Amino acid sequence: MAKTNTGLVEYAKAQLGLPYWYGTFGNIGTEALYKSKKKQYPKYYNWEGTAYDNFASQYGKRVHDCVGLIKGYLWSDSPTAVPKYNAAQDVSANGMRSKCKESGVISTMPDIPGVLVFMVGHVGVYIGGGYVIEARGHEYGVVKTALKSRPWRWWGKCPYLDYADSGATEIKLKVKSGSWYVRNAPNVEGKVINVVGGDTYLYADRVDPVSGWYHVPSLAGWISCKAVDRV
Repeated sequence: MAKTNTGLVEYAKAQLGLPYWYGTFGNIGTEALYKSKKKQYPKYYNWEGTAYDNFASQYGKRVHDCVGLIKGYLWSDSPTAVPKYNAAQDVSANGMRSKCKESGVISTMPDIPGVLVFMVGHVGVYIGGGYVIEARGHEYGVVKTALKSRPWRWWGKCPYLDYADSGATEIKLKVKSGSWYVRNAPNVEGKVINVVGGDTYLYADRVDPVSGWYHVPSLAGWISCKAVDRV
């Protein structure tokens, strides 16, 4: 069965609210799994004496870590199926980023659901509309967060997914020389929320029909048509 970017988004949505266990990828949480993972990764299971020493209450639930959210989709036939381990795809979050053949800094991210977003040692799934689903940590579990609210640094297309039918509008832009404002509205009256420099590449998802300004999802704002060239 082909694995797609839209399939990854649906899988991630199905895991919202479920627990984070380091080193897991859609396994069912059990006492045996907890003891095994705690022995394998002790520093990630050192919650004794805190409110987060709650693993026993999570037995019976599907569990993931950050990159495990992606592996869980790749290795499972459905959002509830038992994952089938695949050593060839067993990489860390940093390892996943290094394998992305299409990637860049977060300001250049195309508005394509299923694109991966990265910071050092962590990965999330962009689901569109300016939001990400991430297995954020044991304190949080699998949560939905605003892209701009988290310090994501890079994006990449997962090398194990087919993005051919993303259905997203993607307009590639190159910023002209100088510094240009990004605003929260498609006109000069909009509040300045960011600044971009020349020779930067951006991806817009739409054009304002009145002003001609471009909306850039990765920056959560608008840039003047005078600031960029379409490429």
